[in-house]
Amino acid sequence: MIDLHTLTPICKAISALFPGQVEVVLHDLKSGRISAIENGFSPREEGDDSLVETADYQSELLPDDTIGPYLKSNSDGARLRSVSALLRDEDGQPSALLCLNLRLTELEAARDLLEALTSLHLDTGSNLLKNDWREVTNSIVASTLKELKLSFNQLRRPNRLVIVERLVQADIFAARGSSEYVAEVLGISRASLYELIKLAKQSPATKVRR
Repeated sequence: MIDLHTLTPICKAISALFPGQVEVVLHDLKSGRISAIENGFSPREEGDDSLVETADYQSELLPDDTIGPYLKSNSDGARLRSVSALLRDEDGQPSALLCLNLRLTELEAARDLLEALTSLHLDTGSNLLKNDWREVTNSIVASTLKELKLSFNQLRRPNRLVIVERLVQADIFAARGSSEYVAEVLGISRASLYELIKLAKQSPATKVRR
């Protein structure tokens, strides 16, 4: 039989790593009570009945003795991402259920803020941007990399052709010094760039090549 009190430091350690964000609940399956709760943000306390939460755990139990992750709502309406782990005694019998509940409210707000700050709304018709062809070039390269889901060092010739096609469409190469700049940005020679420009003008396309 597991001494659940020996697991309390683990519960405290997890909650200390994610203060105010992760609620740790240890359910005693033998007594049907909450053995420990740390970082609690739901109206529950140690010793409370936990049968409502643990009664059907076996129906959702995975072969590795975990449940989830799954989404649920807290008593205050906050969305939670939860995962549980079944703890067995030395005879392999279910002894406790360790549940971790992650608050999503702050994380979702941070995600929305980052998306708003990093979203790219490129209008190449803007006179301001047209006057700064380097900025347009950087934006096209960045947005294409994002669309391709590639990092810069993963670029190959077909990917570079996509970028050059879009630079041609944006009339970047009409600017003095643009060829040298783009060649440097793409990490290729000017001769290689001129070949890509020739191909782009012969068969302009915007289809993504992965």
